[in-house]
Amino acid sequence: MVHTRFYCGVDGGATKTWAVVGDGEGRLVGFGTGGPANYHLVGLEAAMQAVRRAVDGALSQAGLELGALARACFCLAADDSPEDHERIGRALAAMLPESLPFTWDNDSWAGLRGGTDKPWGAVVIGGTSTNSAAKAPDGSRAILRGLGRQSGNPGGSADIAIEAVFWALRMDEGSAPKTRLHGEILKALGLPDYDALIKEHREGGLAFSYRAMGVVTPLVFRLASEGDERAQDVLIRVGRWMGEQTGAVMRRVGIDGLESDVVLAGSVFRGENPLLIDSLTLHLHCFAPRARTRLPLYHPVIGAYLLALEADGLEATPALYEKIEETRDILPEPGPVTPGGLE
Repeated sequence: MVHTRFYCGVDGGATKTWAVVGDGEGRLVGFGTGGPANYHLVGLEAAMQAVRRAVDGALSQAGLELGALARACFCLAADDSPEDHERIGRALAAMLPESLPFTWDNDSWAGLRGGTDKPWGAVVIGGTSTNSAAKAPDGSRAILRGLGRQSGNPGGSADIAIEAVFWALRMDEGSAPKTRLHGEILKALGLPDYDALIKEHREGGLAFSYRAMGVVTPLVFRLASEGDERAQDVLIRVGRWMGEQTGAVMRRVGIDGLESDVVLAGSVFRGENPLLIDSLTLHLHCFAPRARTRLPLYHPVIGAYLLALEADGLEATPALYEKIEETRDILPEPGPVTPGGLE
């Protein structure tokens, strides 16, 4: 009797975790969700709980037990260094049965694998923060340190909000010409003045940062479309950083001269104004003139599932992609995301 082999892919980020279960032929049979899986933000125990909740949800919908899985792949935010990788690996091993083979990696790789039907290329993540990664046809890889400005990698929703607030504060003190951005930020945050903003930032810390990202970032996109020059400059500036960083990782693996897909994965690439993508593409092409930017083919969780299959020696054939297409509606439809905001 031939037993069906099932595989699990997990994509865990700063705001949520998704898991999907499917067979070896591309049929997706279960989906589950959990909370944030970035252990730098929520702690290792909470991150693992989010991962397990998502996996259990996918298995429950599929009518399977954990022991039915042939292999799993976990692509998680915060897997940014050898120390992170070892720490996450130990935590996953403690949570999973010894009989289950699994791999784990940074979530950027799920974004790349799910974003294109090719096994190589590049990806730029534009979510809460940013990362860029590239893989060559020979399998060599490069990825940014991915720790934001402190590691030289600014970008994403956080830095759009940071840049906008920075310039609004300079406007408030007379260091820069005022534009509509100055008043609209206060209105969007429901604050009376910039002293109140500074007070909430100092007292609220991370909570204020997330509130600002969810409100200020989409505001910047809207004002840019309405002609605010400072909002436009913020998108151009952040797009430049993200394009240069992506071109750099492509150069490190030698694909800067090839026709390669560059996947734009994340909510900031669904903003209503095109300047972020325009600037990113322009500065990417200074490094890699034949690169082709594209929106993702699939959600990163399907990329993690494909990585699990390939780690087990299976090939992503056209027939397998057809089965994914037939069953991909097991994933929720993309909800109404505020342009440029958080998912």
